[in-house]
Amino acid sequence: MIHIVGAGPGAVDLITVRGQKLLAEADVVIYAGSLVNRELLDWARQDARIYDSASMDLEQVMEVMEQAERDGLTTVRLHTGDPCLYGAIREQMDCLDARGIEYDICPGVSSFCGAAAALGMEYTLPGISQSVVITRMAGRTPVPERESIRRFASHGSTMVIFLSAGMTGELSAELMEGGYPGDTPAAIVYKATWPDEKVVRCTVATLKEAAHREGIHKTALIAVGDSVAQSSYERSRLYDPAFTTGFRAGRDAVSGKQEPGTLYVVGMGPGERKQMTGQALEVMEQCQVIAGYTVYVDLVRGLFPQKEFLTTAMTREEERCRKAFECCLEGKNTAMICSGDAGVYGMAGLILELAEQYPGVSVRIVPGITAACAGAAILGAPLMHDFAVISLSDRLTPLEDIWNRVEAAARAGFVICLYNPASKGRPDYFRQACGRILKYRAGNTVCGLAVNIGRQGEGMEVLTLDELKDRQADMFTTVYIGNFHTRQIGPYMVTPRGYRYEGK
Repeated sequence: MIHIVGAGPGAVDLITVRGQKLLAEADVVIYAGSLVNRELLDWARQDARIYDSASMDLEQVMEVMEQAERDGLTTVRLHTGDPCLYGAIREQMDCLDARGIEYDICPGVSSFCGAAAALGMEYTLPGISQSVVITRMAGRTPVPERESIRRFASHGSTMVIFLSAGMTGELSAELMEGGYPGDTPAAIVYKATWPDEKVVRCTVATLKEAAHREGIHKTALIAVGDSVAQSSYERSRLYDPAFTTGFRAGRDAVSGKQEPGTLYVVGMGPGERKQMTGQALEVMEQCQVIAGYTVYVDLVRGLFPQKEFLTTAMTREEERCRKAFECCLEGKNTAMICSGDAGVYGMAGLILELAEQYPGVSVRIVPGITAACAGAAILGAPLMHDFAVISLSDRLTPLEDIWNRVEAAARAGFVICLYNPASKGRPDYFRQACGRILKYRAGNTVCGLAVNIGRQGEGMEVLTLDELKDRQADMFTTVYIGNFHTRQIGPYMVTPRGYRYEGK
């Protein structure tokens, strides 16, 4: 009889009770000497025949098994971890089947479980990742293209990578090509559960540097994904007092009420992933529903294809907010996304105004990069001193108030940043605004245009106020009008802060 036994990840006391018993009773032990802890052989009988398969091929292993069967002996084939993972046991079982030799399998603790224990982590964190991909890099032994690191990385789930510690540079590149940002948390666990275990925390981008620094080139697992950080997860429903299971009635089942979700008002920045904050991405990943103006939702739909989306058109903001609250009352955490910052011409104010009508729903505001700041970075440094931000849209603000604010800001010497400069319904407002500002600013005042900030077709231009007043602008343009200190330095628009420095 052949017993295929999982030895566990390395620690002697992590072999199963069944595995230890089989090992102690075996007449013949064939162990994977390159990986199995030799101290486990102390459990074997002193008169047992011991073979190290590290120096043997399949045919030689089978020859030992066959001879043991002919001699009426019991054999333990001792594999590292659990034999079903990278244990090459299928070919052994096929050979045993062909020879009519009986066998069974005793499972073991896999090293990926030992690595999680070393990291003090849970791979499947609610709201972060509910899947674990166990794989390896293609090396001397290939992997199917459909199972390449790059393909798996596109899912963004937790990955545990075997047999790849000597290829961390290539691994890092593949992970990032597949979709993991370079700052995604990662960890290298060397010889998990062994006495000389070592844990190295890093990021996807720094895997090679970390492995080289610590001298790790083999016998290590690599864990990748947001779950490695063990933060920003949702509470598990398993022990949530509001959740009903087959063994207890949840608080909500008793009261007949659904525990409300949280409504997050999220500033998503200009729209491109790299200009979204880490907190914004985490919140959108955690929420069951993403709500917003149709154009903004389309910018993130590809990042979170598994989510439920709630959209309304422009001018239907209150309806959109109320629907988002209703999702929360159904127990769903919901992200109301806004371009730029949620508190700058976004939905934060309206959400808070309506919140008292939806008791029990918590509201949290998540900041983002507003267009004024993102556009200023493209132009140089136009907002280094006091500035005013004014929207030329009169849909929610009387036009008279807008003109009063434009002239007051111009008269006070603020750098002026104009949002929503023009649309089909108000094609002349931008020209009128420039005319009003020209009453207080010279025609050669340095100005700037930032177009399609953070999106395809992004561009900038520095020009004078006289030139600006005749330019075309649209809702995807942010306009900067300097004060009398603002000047052009090379291609950039700069408003000096007044710092003292040597020279001029």
